[in-house]
Amino acid sequence: MDEDMKSEHSVEKIKSIKLEPSNHLRMAVWHIRVGLRDMFGGKDVLDSADLHKKPARKSVHHIYKKADEFIATYFPVFTKQIPKKVATRRVRDMIKEVDYTIVEMDEEKPWGAYYRLANDEAERFVSEFFPGLTMKEAQLGNDEIELSPKFLLVAPGQRLSWQLHHRRAERWRFLNQGAYYKSTTDEQGERHVADPDTIVQFAQGERHRLCSFDDQNYTLVAEIWQHTIPESPSNEDDIIRLEDDYSRAT
Repeated sequence: MDEDMKSEHSVEKIKSIKLEPSNHLRMAVWHIRVGLRDMFGGKDVLDSADLHKKPARKSVHHIYKKADEFIATYFPVFTKQIPKKVATRRVRDMIKEVDYTIVEMDEEKPWGAYYRLANDEAERFVSEFFPGLTMKEAQLGNDEIELSPKFLLVAPGQRLSWQLHHRRAERWRFLNQGAYYKSTTDEQGERHVADPDTIVQFAQGERHRLCSFDDQNYTLVAEIWQHTIPESPSNEDDIIRLEDDYSRAT
């Protein structure tokens, strides 16, 4: 697989994470798939992409697919929002499946979860999730600026604080529908709806807020931290909260 195809594959894999409303049978099947995958050394025995390698699995996958369709059609009252712990597990598994290294994560955030990746994977991350953006542009024209790639998962109906940073700028790509606020002053202003593949750049010190699209759907964002003070890289403490739904201190 050449580099362009590999890049496209990684993005499509992340985008394919199923975060829509689920139901009891789907959840049970998903838990079984995860357990079997772990037993078989990371291979999903129901993954249609591998069926041509092991034809014996085809009937199993067929049963799973038909059962899934049957429940969705005949038992809609069982449908409910996917639990956060399942959503975070799916995101975490998919990040690992496309061969990124998670160096820090927090799945207990009141608004959702984040996954910070290794800085030495930033160049690949930029090429895959921000196609057309050069490393020079990602580094804001300064070769000394280090980049930290990251994924943000915002739970339905939740939003991050209205915030700013003193030691970093940020660039976001929405992998599905979401929303955000953006301002050079403390006035929050209007809410912007972001369609999938929307890219937004925030300057150091610029106020911003990431939100889920609505109270029914998760929002997944690929993010680059651009450490604007090379000798003092930004971190999770570099957050000045101007307003917060969860009453957290600055």
